[in-house]
Amino acid sequence: MLMTQSFILSSDTVNAQSDKSQPGIIYEIFVQSFRDSNDDGIGDLQGVISKLDYIQDLGANAIWLMPVHPSPSYHKYDVTDYYAIHPDYGTMKDMDMLIKELHKRGMKLIMDFVVNHTSSDHPWFVESSQSESNKYHNFYVWRNYEEVKDEINKATTSLDSDNVMQWHEGPLQNERYYGFFWKGMPDLNFDNPDVREEIYKIGKFWIKKGVDGFRLDAAKHIYPDDRLHDTRLFWEEFTTKMRSYKKDIQIVGEVWSSPDVLATMFKGLPSLFNFQLSKAIPDLINSGQINSFIKSYQHIQNAYGTAGVPVEDAILLNNHDMNRIKSELQQDSMKSKLAISMLMTLPGTTYLYYGEEIGMLGTKPDEQLREPFIWGDNNFQEKTWMTPVQSTHETVIPLVVQKGDPNSLYNHYKHWIQIRKSYPDLATGKLEFLKNKMPGLLVYVIKNGEKTYFVAHNVSNAPSPYPVQDNTKIISEVSPKFMEGKYVIPPYSSLVLFASGKK
Repeated sequence: MLMTQSFILSSDTVNAQSDKSQPGIIYEIFVQSFRDSNDDGIGDLQGVISKLDYIQDLGANAIWLMPVHPSPSYHKYDVTDYYAIHPDYGTMKDMDMLIKELHKRGMKLIMDFVVNHTSSDHPWFVESSQSESNKYHNFYVWRNYEEVKDEINKATTSLDSDNVMQWHEGPLQNERYYGFFWKGMPDLNFDNPDVREEIYKIGKFWIKKGVDGFRLDAAKHIYPDDRLHDTRLFWEEFTTKMRSYKKDIQIVGEVWSSPDVLATMFKGLPSLFNFQLSKAIPDLINSGQINSFIKSYQHIQNAYGTAGVPVEDAILLNNHDMNRIKSELQQDSMKSKLAISMLMTLPGTTYLYYGEEIGMLGTKPDEQLREPFIWGDNNFQEKTWMTPVQSTHETVIPLVVQKGDPNSLYNHYKHWIQIRKSYPDLATGKLEFLKNKMPGLLVYVIKNGEKTYFVAHNVSNAPSPYPVQDNTKIISEVSPKFMEGKYVIPPYSSLVLFASGKK
């Protein structure tokens, strides 16, 4: 059994009307592509504020903002000032208003916190590169060329970086600095206690502002891979510090690695993204290979069971670094509906990527994973910061149209999110796979105390029978046909039965 927890809204940030037992459903936003409030073609914080009611109505109870700090890049993962808001996005007053409006709705704000590196334009690095005697020189990892010349061309690609040259030439003669991702993102030197204190100071600043949690970028790369133990120790120290400022701070880390490595990180990073599951779900739907999915999921279960601490599984279908789920499923709407039905019936905290609820498309390069949301409420002529390539009005039905169609992907998302919120044991219970001889069915049970849920997903393109369970009621979206003592589950559809106990 997979021992997982789900992020639960806490009493200190929830108003009197909020359900404190709601499972975490977190909506990721790339501000630049979400909603433009001032007609300059660039999304901004006021645009996010204007759509909070939409996000809440969809069913999310928290948002995760990709970086909002000043940065020379469009994606803003190379920060130049951790204490400010990028002027394209607005001002600190706008951020204060966003936090206030979220909390008024009983919602939380998870903020992207990029601590592995800064921008090469950050004042720390500019100062660092001027002189070896400069105070900030030791904020980064500098080495003499002779020390690293044999390493410069020996790097290999990783799951989260295709950069093969990680020692970069600086302005000082014969010196090289370390930048895991590229030369514009120099890594901070966490062997320097002053660096760690600066990071804790930044975290405290935003917690005092009212931020409820941090999504930690590149969390595996605080130190090089051969110093993974030091990386673990840093995150333990970080989490302890952040909890001293806010005891229920939400912390989720990005670690692209095997479940076995993730299991060793949970003491410092109480929640980690389950990228193996993100791959396993579309692989299952595309191939129909149920045993392969079960084997993959059980590998995750077994690895996480060795963590020795409570595990909050962060489950998702895609994010800003991954091909969008509908593209992974050959743009098939039925398969896309099944993917979210599966996600909403697995234990953990769920993360949704903006636009997946309307079937936005996107495959690498990264810019095409982050194209503008298609609202469709401005006569279909929204001005945007980029010309979309994959998610256009020709390929994606705008939200305004989908809202009026009860069979749309949007309404399917909304319905399954509501099921998860109405039956939070789906998020917090223990999962066990059941033996099944029915064709095309993935079958499992989720138990939480006296409550039991039987879940069957038809991953085939043909109807499949499933035996009736006594003393149960159907809580899935569409009631299947009943024939000869069995339910008949349509292709790429799901059946959830609730048994025993009170809801």
